[in-house]
Amino acid sequence: MGYGIGLAGLASTAEAIDVTSNNIANAQTVGYKSGEYVFADMYFKAADAQAKDRVGMGSFRQSIRRSSSYGTIVNSQNVLDMAIAGPGMFMLAKEVNDTVPIETPSNFQYTRNGQFGTDSKNRICNENGLLLCGYPADETGRIVAGATTTLKLDQTPLKQEPTRESKIELNLDNRNLTIGNKKFDPTNSTTFSQATSQTVYDQNGNEHILGMYYKKVQSLPLTLEQDNTGAFTYTASEKVATDQAVKDAIGDPDGKLADYEQANQIGRISTTINGINKKLEATANSAAALTAYNALSDDEKGKQVIRGAEIYKTSSGPAAVGSIYDFRFPDGTHMSLRMTQVADPAAVPPKLAQYTVMADRYAVFATMDGKPIGHDPKEDTDDYLGTATQIKVDSVFVKEQVCIGTMAFIGGKNVDTIEKNYDGTPVNNNETRFKLLANGGVAPTVLYGLNNSPDGNGVLDFTVKSNTTTALNAATQTYANTQDGHAVSSVTGFSIDTSGQLLATYANGQTAVKGQLILAYFNNPEGLMPNGNNSFGQTDKSGPVITGFAGNGMMGQIRSKSLESSNVDLTNELVKLMVLQRQYSAMSQATKTMAASIIDDTINIGR
Repeated sequence: MGYGIGLAGLASTAEAIDVTSNNIANAQTVGYKSGEYVFADMYFKAADAQAKDRVGMGSFRQSIRRSSSYGTIVNSQNVLDMAIAGPGMFMLAKEVNDTVPIETPSNFQYTRNGQFGTDSKNRICNENGLLLCGYPADETGRIVAGATTTLKLDQTPLKQEPTRESKIELNLDNRNLTIGNKKFDPTNSTTFSQATSQTVYDQNGNEHILGMYYKKVQSLPLTLEQDNTGAFTYTASEKVATDQAVKDAIGDPDGKLADYEQANQIGRISTTINGINKKLEATANSAAALTAYNALSDDEKGKQVIRGAEIYKTSSGPAAVGSIYDFRFPDGTHMSLRMTQVADPAAVPPKLAQYTVMADRYAVFATMDGKPIGHDPKEDTDDYLGTATQIKVDSVFVKEQVCIGTMAFIGGKNVDTIEKNYDGTPVNNNETRFKLLANGGVAPTVLYGLNNSPDGNGVLDFTVKSNTTTALNAATQTYANTQDGHAVSSVTGFSIDTSGQLLATYANGQTAVKGQLILAYFNNPEGLMPNGNNSFGQTDKSGPVITGFAGNGMMGQIRSKSLESSNVDLTNELVKLMVLQRQYSAMSQATKTMAASIIDDTINIGR
């Protein structure tokens, strides 16, 4: 019996040495999980199996456990190399039809080794030819979860997209003087206060240069009304006051008040609120414009509210028409108000206190590739080629390009968008928007800005937003200058983000989602079957696979251009190897002793 014990001990110890040696051999294998030999004792089953004095029969292998601890994540130079920071395994398929796996889910293989490249069809695979599984993305970049595929580096160029929405937001240096009766000319910088430009794209992917010009024009009085709660209300697109009201508010310093409306060609304080940016009517059409304006609702006119403001009377005596007040915005900005109506609760109907503040105004002009551009003709019946707006310059009417709208500011703040929602967006969608349209063609069907050209210019139809534009007494500053169009663009590279999304980068700087890799999880990862080549298979002991996205729920995040090192602790394995070697030597000695005793007993039998 002792000889059998020795043989069992030698066999199990030798197998444990094999496991330890295998760990040492894979100390540099990416994603390798070290094995642990689990010894178990054996007992002789006598007639009384419960006897405490049973003699043992040596040891045997109960199992080889796989450590689930994570290896160190190290950098890699391969853009497709990946490591998982946390739970999860990459899911691999062998049998596919192009990119669709055709094998049963139980035949998928799983690994922590993130060394990936591509095959001849640009599919992402490992060195053994197993293909990385994921979910596809549709044309909009939306992930189609549940439709398992193999990820592919799609080299299809990004098709052109016309500009639909532009954002140009800046500070207009309000220290600039009001430009008098000068006809706007984009080639003459003395006829506008400030300018900026942006590249936009038509429906054929051709790029064009949008020029935006801001001409500081005559300030206008804006009426603020204080309600019973202390809040101040005003109408952002307030109509132009009468000549007498203007004279009362600002005087007539240059003696040209009679030319006031004609010179400014603008019928309201702001023509951008709520998208009301129809053509600015010339003097001859002012009556019709006023009738149309009066028919608008308060929201359409741009009814605004300023809450939390403070007001202090700066002149002595009781409140009266003409009294001057200091008005302070909630953020501390100051400006002066002039009372134009004293509150009278007893009146029928009751009268609220009214104040007048001067609103700084800018006429906004636009060009496309240096040519004048106007409003959407569906909203603007003026044809620049035939009836350009006239303004009065030194008592003489001259034609001027139709401006696309006006912006007004009080205290440097855009009157369209002072009141904000909790998320910072303008209340009631009171945005500053300029609707622009241009295309090629032959007069009179040409729509502003683009000539009919053999290179295939397409239609430009987009909106410019300028919600956060300010007019502060400070240097020019650009807050935003972006648009959503682009030309046809080729792929320049691929990357994978922390959620496992495969992103294509194009020459124009745009990115597009091409898919998202699947991560797999098992309730008992130690129950997986090692298949070699750094991959494992599902078993009954591991339980069914649980799939999901990286960084979602229990799944770890993806680290691109990184690899997970083997979790083998070389020092620990070497110490273990020395202990096992001593155990093997001791077991050999015990076996030798038992063998010698057997031989002696055999010889003595014949004596």
